[in-house]
Amino acid sequence: MKELIKKRVLEAKKNIVLEKVSEYFDAFGFENAKMQEIANHTGLSVGALYKLFPSKERLFFEYISYQIEKFHSELVRLCSNIDEPRDMLKKFVEHKFSTFVSKKKAIEDPVLGDPLFFLKLNTRKSDPAGPIYEFLSDVFLKLNEKEPLKSSDHMKTAYLFNAYTMGFIEYWLNTGTKLDDDAAEVVERFLVGMRIS
Repeated sequence: MKELIKKRVLEAKKNIVLEKVSEYFDAFGFENAKMQEIANHTGLSVGALYKLFPSKERLFFEYISYQIEKFHSELVRLCSNIDEPRDMLKKFVEHKFSTFVSKKKAIEDPVLGDPLFFLKLNTRKSDPAGPIYEFLSDVFLKLNEKEPLKSSDHMKTAYLFNAYTMGFIEYWLNTGTKLDDDAAEVVERFLVGMRIS
């Protein structure tokens, strides 16, 4: 019981610190960030920050995991009153694009410097994006009941859809164009290739 309490206190502390770290990365980015500056922004000593996060890279992975959890919670909230699977997919695209736009400074250096960054994050043991894939898989299952899809592996379709939408984000990051694609059009173009003709 004592260990469980200790673990929960540590997780709560990490989440409080990650909220402040989010402010820092959103404003200044990751590449040139110094642990001393991050510690100053969070109100912690450098030693206390390293005790929670052993390296700047680990801190960034924790930041991304934290952002993914927040994204998932907000996505579930946004879709709570939506019945139509297509509308849920549109909401996912809108939410994903607006989230990435608001986090551009924080993610552009790691993503541009390492295009496989998010793949590496998702293949870590914790798989922070798992709940998002489960959400999308459920949406594709519901959609399949109305409009039969080519694949009955809805989890695979969820991964394909996520990768498809990431393509728009990578293009936006690499070209400097606006990420203002119409969510309905993005969804429809994907579904054209997935529906049974």
